[in-house]
Amino acid sequence: MSRYGSMINHTLAQYDNSTVMQAAFYAVSEELELIDTILDDLKNKRWIDTGVGTQLDGIGTIVDRSRLVNAAIALEFFGFYGQAGAKGFGQARFRSKDESYLSTANLADPEYRLVLWSKVFKNNSLTYANDTIKSLQFIFDVDNVIVQDAGNAKFMIGIGKTLSANEILLANALDLLIRAGGVGCQFMSDFDGYAFGFKGQKYAKGFGQAAFASTFYN
Repeated sequence: MSRYGSMINHTLAQYDNSTVMQAAFYAVSEELELIDTILDDLKNKRWIDTGVGTQLDGIGTIVDRSRLVNAAIALEFFGFYGQAGAKGFGQARFRSKDESYLSTANLADPEYRLVLWSKVFKNNSLTYANDTIKSLQFIFDVDNVIVQDAGNAKFMIGIGKTLSANEILLANALDLLIRAGGVGCQFMSDFDGYAFGFKGQKYAKGFGQAAFASTFYN
């Protein structure tokens, strides 16, 4: 219901036919509706899930995580299979000797929301394994995340989806992996549903049934 309609509905019956009062209500109703909209935005659009643009930047200032990420996106150059951003002959130019193959990323709102949530988790975490898993689920938008103790204050991570080269670069550049002081990540790997492994290992299949998981360091 519009603000004008609400004002008319709340008018005493003795003023139902008062054209002067109706005109006065109509004259101020548009400005009051604008105020209602602003108040609703202040109440509901200052959160990570609902904020946009500058509102998210303000949240980023609070949690200390800008939407600008250095060395996070691979530029397209001529290269070979497996190299980040690599293209074949006639598809991209050659890279100069001292030219970086990485560029700064300015995250759009949907990706930035995931990063902000991950930073909130990191700021408030007690560094339990479940905190690490939940953070990675947000960063990579995936359900299956495996964290395994590797001994000597190290752990290994498996991400249950195939990651693009830029997703890997972005995750490393953000450094939002939750871990206790002095504890390191030995490696991270990604796999599409199942990976080659041995009996008893979760999401493992035998020879010819699943591909090897690809490994990258954090």
